[in-house]
Amino acid sequence: MSTIQSGEPRLPADLEREILTTAASVLPIRHIPNIILVARRVQIWVTPMLYRSFVVCNSPPSEDSLTLRRTPNEFRRMISLSPTAAAADIHSLCIPDWLHSGQIGDFLNACSGIETLAIFGISVVVPTLLPALAKMPLRRLSLELLPLFGAVPGLDFTVDFRHQIFSRLTHLTIQDIPEENPDPGMWAGLVELPFLTHLAFTNWHLPPIFNTILAQCQALQVFVLKCSAVHIAHTEGLGYFAHDPRAVVLVVKKFQEDWEAGVDGGQDFWKRAEKFLEKRRTGEIDGLSSFITVSAAHTHLNDLEYRYIAL
Repeated sequence: MSTIQSGEPRLPADLEREILTTAASVLPIRHIPNIILVARRVQIWVTPMLYRSFVVCNSPPSEDSLTLRRTPNEFRRMISLSPTAAAADIHSLCIPDWLHSGQIGDFLNACSGIETLAIFGISVVVPTLLPALAKMPLRRLSLELLPLFGAVPGLDFTVDFRHQIFSRLTHLTIQDIPEENPDPGMWAGLVELPFLTHLAFTNWHLPPIFNTILAQCQALQVFVLKCSAVHIAHTEGLGYFAHDPRAVVLVVKKFQEDWEAGVDGGQDFWKRAEKFLEKRRTGEIDGLSSFITVSAAHTHLNDLEYRYIAL
C-alpha cells in the first residue's frame, strides 16, 4: 500500500487553499506566521494576507486584532524591503496620527493597491497626496479634503468631487468641510458619484447642504453625521434627519478603533448605522428617531448618554 509522503497535500489544492486562506482571514493576525509554516505552497497562499491591513501608529494592537500595527519607521522599512508586496497586497491602510507630509506621500506611493484608506489629522497641504490617491482603486475613503485640494480654511474654497479618486467610492467620510465659504457648486459633483451608497460627515453645522445631498443623491443608502461627544449629538437643529429614512446621527469616540473593527469585519459605525436604519424601516425603532441608542451594557450612563451614545 502506498503512503502519502510528509508535506504532500491530502486534499484537492483548490479546497486546501480555500480552507487555509479562510482560516487566515478570520484568525488574529498573530496566528498567520504559524499557518505559513505548514508548507511552501501554504506560504505562497497565505503570506499576502499578512499585508492586507495596516495601521501606522505608535500604539500596540490588541491580542485579537486582525490588523497589523507598525510604527512609521517599521512601516517604511517594510515597504522598502518588500515593495512588490506593498503595492499588490496592502488593501487597507489607516494613518491616525499626523506624520510628516513627505512620509505620507512615500507611504501612499508605495501602496498603490489600497481600496480602504483613512487618514486623520492632515492640517497642511500635501502636494503628493492627490496624485498618490489617484493611482489607487479606492472604494472607502476617510480624510480631510481641504488640504487634499490645496484649500485654506477661512477663504473661499472648492473640492473637485469629479476627480477620479472619488469615481469608484462606495463609502466616503468627509472630516473637515467647514460651514464658511464653500463653493455651492461643488456638491453637484458629490451627488453625481455613481457608486456612492454611504456618506458621512463630522461637521454637524451644514444642514442646508445635508438637505440638498439627501434630496439629490438618489443612490445614497446611508447618510451618517458622526459626532465625537454626546452633547454634540444632542445639538438642536438636527431633527430634520428623522424625515429621511437613510439618515442617522451617532457618536464615535475612537475613530481608529472603529476603523479597525470595520476592516476586521466587525461592527464599525457603518454597520451600526445600517442595523439602526433597518430597524427603523421595519418599525422596531420609532420612525422619527434619528439617533442611535446604546446597548443595555451601558446602563451606567445617564439618560441623555444612554439615548445618544454609540461606542
